Amino acid sequence: MRKYLISFFLLLATSAVQAGSVTVDSAWIREAPPGMMMLAGYMVVSNSGDEARAIVSASGEDFGYIELHRSMIKDGMAKMIPQENIPVPAKGSVELKPGDYHLMLMQPKKDLKAGEESTLTIVMDNGENITLNVPVKKPEGDMKMNHHHHH
Repeated sequence: MRKYLISFFLLLATSAVQAGSVTVDSAWIREAPPGMMMLAGYMVVSNSGDEARAIVSASGEDFGYIELHRSMIKDGMAKMIPQENIPVPAKGSVELKPGDYHLMLMQPKKDLKAGEESTLTIVMDNGENITLNVPVKKPEGDMKMNHHHHH
């Protein structure tokens, strides 16, 4: 029990989760109105290794499935484009953030409110899995993103 508590407090102190050369930090899920069938997840994924890595999938017990997406302006319109992977450069990082790369958390199994957490697992191209508890937060300011699918 003591080892568990020490590990728990160390995790809280760093708030970063690491697998091999890849570290996930500053993860959060955007709170959505009740009944919303998709939420968005954000984080910073850093790679201290000498080889580029990529996020290839994600899963979470509170969601039916999770897709990798990128918001872009294409032909003068904002579009959300599904991604096969999200690249993480060697000795670099990628920020999943509103208006860019993000996780689309589909078919939530319950309403998640600010202050709650959800467990997500990020799968890297080399087979590493990074499991983390992600806090649900209200978006800062009046920033609102409409998630319309354009395939």
